[in-house]
Amino acid sequence: MTQHSSLILLPLPFLPEELILEILTKLPIKSLLRFKSVSKSWLHLISNPYFIKKQLHFSTQNTHFITNHRIILSATTAEFHLKSCSISSLFNNPSTISEDINYPVKNKFRHDGIVGSCNGFLCFAIKGDCVLLWNPSIKVSKKSPPLGNNWRPGCYTSFGLGYDHKNDDYKVVAVFCDPNEFFSESKVKIFSMNTNTWRKIHDFPHGVSPYQNSSGKFVSGTLNWASNYSLGNSSFWIIVSLDLENETYKEVLPPDYEKEDCSTPSLGVLKGCLCMNYDYKKSDFVVWLMKDYGVRESWIKLLTIPYLPNPEDFSYSGPYCISESGEVLLMFEFDLILYDPRDNSFRYPRIEGGKGWFDAEVYVESLVSPMKD
Repeated sequence: MTQHSSLILLPLPFLPEELILEILTKLPIKSLLRFKSVSKSWLHLISNPYFIKKQLHFSTQNTHFITNHRIILSATTAEFHLKSCSISSLFNNPSTISEDINYPVKNKFRHDGIVGSCNGFLCFAIKGDCVLLWNPSIKVSKKSPPLGNNWRPGCYTSFGLGYDHKNDDYKVVAVFCDPNEFFSESKVKIFSMNTNTWRKIHDFPHGVSPYQNSSGKFVSGTLNWASNYSLGNSSFWIIVSLDLENETYKEVLPPDYEKEDCSTPSLGVLKGCLCMNYDYKKSDFVVWLMKDYGVRESWIKLLTIPYLPNPEDFSYSGPYCISESGEVLLMFEFDLILYDPRDNSFRYPRIEGGKGWFDAEVYVESLVSPMKD
């Protein structure tokens, strides 16, 4: 009896579909895209809306950035160039491989601004007149129709991207500000991904306008803008919130912070919570976090990050995320930087194939498509 003839071919083990579903949910998006070619049943499973939502839920609840969280970086080069890096690698490895990302809109020398991210989508503002919704993980995008606002010098548009859970719809809000007008009225339109249309909603509260170059931050079903409220000759910093389900505004009260000695605060999102940051006396970067959205008493002073010697006119950007050990990812002088509050130490993660960044945004890899089936 030969060695080959003595081999016994055992049947492949049977795995219940529920178990296959659980295993696939935890795999990287690149693997899932490849596995669509394994069989028709796997193609159907991975393309199923239930599986797409289940995979998204796993990824967004995974706060340790183990597999599916990445950061997109806009280079400071003359040509518009984007790179993407693994968040986990930035925290855990001395050197991180970056991937070139092919931006869907051909605009070699126009730098489109990053509005934000939501459930795998990245939103870019194109000349202040339309937006691009793009999932770089599956290489699918959708460009909105033009806003059609009557633009003139001095005008600007502040955008925000979020998700309306009740209507299962991704929405982009555009706040068109005309400082030339008396009381600086701010007109608002909302774009629905489901209908692919803009429609007008109630204006921003009277006398209130978002700060230029700021975008709405998505937290707990709302978009939140750092805004300026003008009253006579005085102006005040406030947070304006728009509920994406019922499209109503409210003011979110900030913490009791050092108003006299700080720069104009900015908003961000950390660990799914609204955060607020500012420079204090040009010596520290202070970060507050609202643990329970809408409850003023839940604000905590999360971080006080010292500036490196001779900061000149540069400020920190971010923070973009915090690791399980407490390290914080920021940007300073066009480079990513990691700060460890346990010993007040800094380190620069090395990114292979790139250096010098203008803008950044953390996003989660997902299979959600901006195109309706």
